[in-house]
Amino acid sequence: MAASRPRVLILGGGFAGIGAAQKLKGADAEVVLVDRHDYHTFQPLLYQLATGLLETTAVGHSIRDLLQDQDNATFHQASVSAVDLEKREVSFDEIGPLSYDYLVYGIGAEVTFFGTEGAAEHAFPMYTLEHAVRLKKHILGRWEAADRDPGVIEDGALDIVVVGGGPTGVETAGAMAELYRGNLEDDYKTIAPGSAHVTLVEAGPELFSMFKPKLREYAANALAERSVEVKTDALVASVSPTRVMLKSGEELKAHTLVWGAGLQGNTLVENLGIELARGNRIAVGPDLALPSHPEVYAVGDVAAIEEAETQQVLPQLGSVALQSGQHAGEAIARRIAGKEAKPFKYHDKGTMATIGRGAAVVQTLRGRTMTGTKAQAAWGAVHLALLPTNGDRAKAVVDWAGAALTHQRAGRITVEAE
Repeated sequence: MAASRPRVLILGGGFAGIGAAQKLKGADAEVVLVDRHDYHTFQPLLYQLATGLLETTAVGHSIRDLLQDQDNATFHQASVSAVDLEKREVSFDEIGPLSYDYLVYGIGAEVTFFGTEGAAEHAFPMYTLEHAVRLKKHILGRWEAADRDPGVIEDGALDIVVVGGGPTGVETAGAMAELYRGNLEDDYKTIAPGSAHVTLVEAGPELFSMFKPKLREYAANALAERSVEVKTDALVASVSPTRVMLKSGEELKAHTLVWGAGLQGNTLVENLGIELARGNRIAVGPDLALPSHPEVYAVGDVAAIEEAETQQVLPQLGSVALQSGQHAGEAIARRIAGKEAKPFKYHDKGTMATIGRGAAVVQTLRGRTMTGTKAQAAWGAVHLALLPTNGDRAKAVVDWAGAALTHQRAGRITVEAE
């Protein structure tokens, strides 16, 4: 290459991409990060944005700001169109192609609807900042519609169906129920309390299949306390703007369906010319590099990373993405400095989820569990650590503390462009 320093090209400004870039701060390299957005999204808190607990700026942060003090790093806002592993070159829609000496492939995952009729057109996923903002706007719009014409309530205008009994679905269902019962029913005094219903639909026999039975039971009870109806062994057959049809033949009246049922690797991986692991994810070696292309590191949600001791593929969590990205950055920095890269070791912070105020569950890879306020405190500590700046942490703490003391959600407003 013409450049005097090796170029490290990082695709994706999520946890993994930002983690990799920041670990390369002291490396003798040209670091180029490219993402289709100019902001980093804190995905674990998207449901709190959608339910008005957090403001947009607490969940999205400028990527340029995060790299501002890193002299060897530049950022471009562009969408990846193709990756040529043999030529070591990446093409983009908005800018010219970029060659690389090392590639960090962290473009994330995308929602899969499993071929469910109408879901792609009418469901509300929860994976991007746009998804959360769109859902919040839609929900508030449904309440405004019911305030103007109470007749639409009977048609399911205020009812929500959440699909998926994993952390995303359970957290969203619990947060929606608290938003409805604790805020919107007070805001819209002409609408009778109890007019809105939240239903959680899970295809399997139980919620939280990744957790121990006692945590599943705890979660089911916590949802019941918040008036969330849970339907297990229930598959969605089709979705329309106002109805959800289950494969059992049951029809649910609901103008809102939130999809938290599954992710798969970004479809761009299908053009890499390599064999993919389950879920369209990239299988990586112990150091997170591709065995056939050791200069390429796959990290975050798009990578199938095995935990060294258990041989289990790690879940698509923010902590996994951040640590894998940081490892890739450190490994590349070591290789540039003429040192040997080390294998990746995941430091387990636990799989965790909040169901509502004072209700949460935590389980580590080795089986330790926690529930209630202690679990919620652990959840808060882990997620505060993942936030990219002290300013973001301060904003989240203020919003959480305010909500805990007053039960208010300041973000429940809709702003329309003129």
